[in-house]
Amino acid sequence: MAPYSFDAPDTDAILRSSDGKEFPVHKLILSLSSPVFQGMFGLPQPTDPSPQIASIDVPEPSDILQPFIQYLYPRSPPKVSDLSAWAALYTVADKYGAEAVMESLRDMLIPRFLETFPLRVYALASRWGLEEEAKIASTRTLSMDIMTEFPREDADLMGGVACQQLYLLHFSRREAARALIESHPLPSASDPSCGCPPPVYSSLVPTLCRRVTTTPWLTAEEMYREVAKWDYPNKCNNYCRNTTKNKHAYFSSILKGVSELPQTI
Repeated sequence: MAPYSFDAPDTDAILRSSDGKEFPVHKLILSLSSPVFQGMFGLPQPTDPSPQIASIDVPEPSDILQPFIQYLYPRSPPKVSDLSAWAALYTVADKYGAEAVMESLRDMLIPRFLETFPLRVYALASRWGLEEEAKIASTRTLSMDIMTEFPREDADLMGGVACQQLYLLHFSRREAARALIESHPLPSASDPSCGCPPPVYSSLVPTLCRRVTTTPWLTAEEMYREVAKWDYPNKCNNYCRNTTKNKHAYFSSILKGVSELPQTI
């Protein structure tokens, strides 16, 4: 079923947007969906010499008013593919007390926008008091380096408390991950039966510490990628299998420790 198309013959009111576009609507449907509209349609309307249906001016522009009204009708909702449009619609829905619209928009926030805009999702969820969504988004921001650059627009949007909570999550996790790596025993030397010189791990700890300083969210793929960067001093027929095994055990142990660090606000 397509969204409401504003061409029903039995409409009994018109909403006029701030840019002058008119939207024929049904008072009953809008009144049942929004207490603000219910009160608005109950107000006395200016007298008009011609017998026309009520026309009410609203401050929203047509590109926001149209999808918002379509959400109020029991039809398929319009598509919201832009996070800025989501924020504008949620703002209008909150203003008019349209709880069903707010719930519908809330349901799409994480699955539709989290992967692409984790920080903005956290900012919007924090602004509107969506605690569960804010927690999920805070974990996803751990793949970002907000310590070096925290976008001012997002910081203003989320407010001081939420901004501080996210900053402390990143800072505490980085410091804890750094301490974990620095205190972890290095992998043992190569298998003596190979006859190879022992591998040099002098760059291992600094490399991983730089990793957690830049991005505190360590994944297995990222960690194991480091294995390929460490060449052994000499290759042998046995390829230092024990050394490789020890390295992976080292990574697995670190990953286990990192997975137990705080992951959300």
